[in-house]
Amino acid sequence: MRTLCIVTALALSVAVTACGADPNDSVKALSSTTTAAPSEVTYPPNGETTKVLSLDNNFIPQVIEVKAGTEVLWENNGRNPHNVVPADDPKATEWGVLEAAFQPKDTYSRVFDRPGTYVYYCTIHGTPKAAMFGSITVTEP
Repeated sequence: MRTLCIVTALALSVAVTACGADPNDSVKALSSTTTAAPSEVTYPPNGETTKVLSLDNNFIPQVIEVKAGTEVLWENNGRNPHNVVPADDPKATEWGVLEAAFQPKDTYSRVFDRPGTYVYYCTIHGTPKAAMFGSITVTEP
């Protein structure tokens, strides 16, 4: 009987440790979300493209670095509508895409022609500093 109790207790402890809490699928805040003012110098398109996936609650990758003239292509691979809104322009008037044009399977792209840091977020699922947000650092070619 004692052996059965020990075996049962051991099996129960293994089962309990195997079932942990679900991990948080939201992206952690960046250490710095300051938007650096874009340079006054612009560069022509260079033919390069970098993809960012818009999944449910995340931009993947969250942080990218590209050379000026690179096209950044966002793909909504999630099951929900999203948007891509610059942190310093929440109405997306200079660049970005609102949810009406960024439903599941939609894409949006922009060529970043000026060096600087561009912080963006999904107003539906994040803020400029938490949850669904990202940044693009554009360097000189």
